[in-house]
Amino acid sequence: MPDPSFMQRAMPPPGMPMPQGPPGYMGMPMGVPPPPHALAAMGYNVGPIPRMRHPNRPPCLKPSKTLYVRNLNEKTKLPVLITALRALFQTYGQLLDVRARHSVRMRGQAFITFRSEQDAMRAHSEVQGFVLFDKPMFIEFARETADATVADEGGDLDAHKQTRIEGRKKRDELFEQRKNLPQQHIDPAIAAIPQIPGMELPNKILFLQNLPAAIRPEEIEEVFQIYPGFVEVRWVSVKPDVAFVEYTNEIQAGAAKDDLKSQWIRNEGETPVAISYAKH
Repeated sequence: MPDPSFMQRAMPPPGMPMPQGPPGYMGMPMGVPPPPHALAAMGYNVGPIPRMRHPNRPPCLKPSKTLYVRNLNEKTKLPVLITALRALFQTYGQLLDVRARHSVRMRGQAFITFRSEQDAMRAHSEVQGFVLFDKPMFIEFARETADATVADEGGDLDAHKQTRIEGRKKRDELFEQRKNLPQQHIDPAIAAIPQIPGMELPNKILFLQNLPAAIRPEEIEEVFQIYPGFVEVRWVSVKPDVAFVEYTNEIQAGAAKDDLKSQWIRNEGETPVAISYAKH
């Protein structure tokens, strides 16, 4: 079997054309290239895994039996997309479920559930960046256990579904609260401080600017999670050179900001990443 570090967007050796093949080539639907491990076995060169950036938060790195796939071609008809995903991923092991929908929230995304976590890990590594219907797939491990896994392992499916519904309800409530965050989360003592032009008011959320283009989510987490109270890193999809780092309270956020002296120099010679409090 090929090394799991092999990447998926295979390019042929010099002078060797990309395999086209007839419909159903190597068991794949029309227009879908063979899976990465098959191309590697045929002698095709496999390039490095591309760096990906999540639009809202760092990817989940904890292995699970379910893969979350995004950046799928939204113009592909749903039955065709599901067939292609199943044909591609089942070459890595037995599948329990393939879920994709064309709803506004789920468009361009899918969940692939394997029976074996080891098979899911290998597919996560090898299929990362594989070009399907002209778009490279970005793959993460799913944060929640799939219904198919619970059923396969003999768990209480009804209780699992209820827990998921309650979790989503809590997240929706938290989202509604955060819409009014400037008014709700400020400590009364801090709110009483007279506002002086140019003065930063403490905030439990730090604002990062001038992030390098090639930075990975894990790099930011590694720096800021060493400080007590770290909650999460949030990306701004429309402006990838900025991000927000949230802590439990203003004091913990301030401690991290002060220790880093309001800037983070990732590599020598790079422009420092500016660290400030998010505006209230």
